[in-house]
Amino acid sequence: MKSPTVSVIMATYNHANFVVEAIQSVLGQEDVDFEFLISDDGSVDSTREVVAAIQDKRIKFFPNEVNRGACVVTNELIERASGEFIALINSDDYWCDGDKLAYQVKFMRDNPQVGACFGRARFVDKNGHAIDKASIPSGDVFDQANRSQGAWLRRFFELGNCICHPTMLIRKSCYDQLGMYSNRLRQLPDMDMWIRLVKHYPIHISDRELITFRLLPGENASSQTVANSIRTINEHYLIADSFFDEVTAEQLVDGFVDLLKDKEIVSDIQLDIEKALLFLSYNQWLGKPYQMIGMLKLNELLNSPSHHRIMVEEYGLDDRWFQKELGEIDVLRPRVVAVMSQQKSRAIRVWQRVFKRITRS
Repeated sequence: MKSPTVSVIMATYNHANFVVEAIQSVLGQEDVDFEFLISDDGSVDSTREVVAAIQDKRIKFFPNEVNRGACVVTNELIERASGEFIALINSDDYWCDGDKLAYQVKFMRDNPQVGACFGRARFVDKNGHAIDKASIPSGDVFDQANRSQGAWLRRFFELGNCICHPTMLIRKSCYDQLGMYSNRLRQLPDMDMWIRLVKHYPIHISDRELITFRLLPGENASSQTVANSIRTINEHYLIADSFFDEVTAEQLVDGFVDLLKDKEIVSDIQLDIEKALLFLSYNQWLGKPYQMIGMLKLNELLNSPSHHRIMVEEYGLDDRWFQKELGEIDVLRPRVVAVMSQQKSRAIRVWQRVFKRITRS
């Protein structure tokens, strides 16, 4: 039996009111052969019944009664996929046009060096009413220009995710090579994947709107709740630990040349040092977690005799420099200690002023 060109995958969860529209937008795709793999992640509403009622020979439905996490279900669907390409859609979104897949397949056929292609998004609310991008914080985040692999790494490093996951068409061989999604990450599993992807493949962003993205405040994983905001920073910290793994000297120079201490990296030792020092560069949003990663990596390099010699001789970074940095990077000090220290300093200044007045009189 001939394998389909595309495997479309969808993890469903508590989207009984939206999933039919999502499924219909896939089944309406024209001029491309595909299979449609759907797996429910333990919905407690009627999502499983709604999906099961839709009959189409291209659909393979895997209902589950236990909620295990979107990435677990998505990874299982990728493993089941038999297509050359994989497309993903969320169960509360829907694709804009009937030629979405055919358009992307043609692009990937014409550009065999590209690992994945993506597009832009339009937005609707819970009731399907259009939302102007200008009215949404970062509503244009998916409207990205195309970049080199090094420049994409710089964009992810400094500003975070900016690619719309449900517009994706990716070669299945990319997952075979790079691995799949981490279920330990809730906010940024896709960004973690894109970082791994652009180290090995160029990617392409179309200027077409390919997905109608439904905003459900407080319900979407991307909703700006306090817990999600805290989790996002912590996930950036976890991702940062391996961010520069396998990044070549050429990619580093391409994306970060203005931040490098030595613009011409001629050895692996220099490459290691430059990568570690990038974590100490100014970053408005991620500076503190990056600084801690940087100090951990620099400490490890200073423990390596070959790295230590180059760091001292060529970069002027020795143990005293490291001690100085540890005295200035204020990340781990408990807030209550910092507040008490500030209060103590103010109290001392007040007593100094009082003492001066007394001595004058």
